[in-house]
Amino acid sequence: MNPHSLEASGSAWLAWMLALIRRERRRSRDQAAAFYRLYRALETGYTVPSLSGEYVGETTTLGELREDWADQTDTIRLPEPDDGEEITLDGFDWPEEPEESHDRAAVASLVSQGPAKVRQHLDQVDDDQDRGRLDDGGFLQELEDAVDTAGRSSAGAADREALRAGRDLIDQASKRDRRVVGWARITDGNPCAFCAMLASRGAIYTSQATAAGGGRRKPKDSPDGRVRANRRPPVAREDLTRYHNGCHCQTVPIYSRNAFMTPQARDFDRQWQEVTRGMTGAEARRAWRRHIESSRS
Repeated sequence: MNPHSLEASGSAWLAWMLALIRRERRRSRDQAAAFYRLYRALETGYTVPSLSGEYVGETTTLGELREDWADQTDTIRLPEPDDGEEITLDGFDWPEEPEESHDRAAVASLVSQGPAKVRQHLDQVDDDQDRGRLDDGGFLQELEDAVDTAGRSSAGAADREALRAGRDLIDQASKRDRRVVGWARITDGNPCAFCAMLASRGAIYTSQATAAGGGRRKPKDSPDGRVRANRRPPVAREDLTRYHNGCHCQTVPIYSRNAFMTPQARDFDRQWQEVTRGMTGAEARRAWRRHIESSRS
């Protein structure tokens, strides 16, 4: 973007970025579908047809599903002893991508994080009669910094919008999948406090509007029965599908009512109990946020 011709250069930049995001959304959907098919097969012994809808018979194998995942993610796959295991295909219709809705979300996100941020800085300069001269070295440095900041924030927005299609595919597919009984948040290697808290909760099941577990209650003979301190805030199903710029976490479907806690989730659960001991509400959330932010790389 050129701050001296923001409208023209911003429009060209937006068109180029939207074309890039559309391409990456297709890639995101293909990868998400490959993940969903393999993950479902490993969890249940059943999977769903390919995203393309091409008929390949009534069954596939774990090896074929692993090969598809490796192809979509450009990774090297080593043979597994159970590659030949036969997996039955359930009848299933993949949800269509709401492309227009995704385009609108991408445009709004890109504009707010890119051109709008530069425009905000220029408007502030216009209000200062002593600034804005091109021979002012300090002003030019501020302008360069503003463009750099907008570039970084819009790159984060583009990353989130590219991932939107795959995340939405898994979310919508799991809602219509008759074998799904719940969902859980899986984090990337460096999650924020909110994502780490979601992961620490384990699964939220379809019969629950929210998952309010995770803390300890007073014994049944307690005089008031109130919830003890150290209890985590309730998490709604919708919370699991909230993502921020730079977030590479993912919500995954759950196929069993057995306790779903990954080693990472158990570790976050342990940390929550230790860090927020004796605290409740906003105090506990602040302590948790400070703890996670201090440990992030």
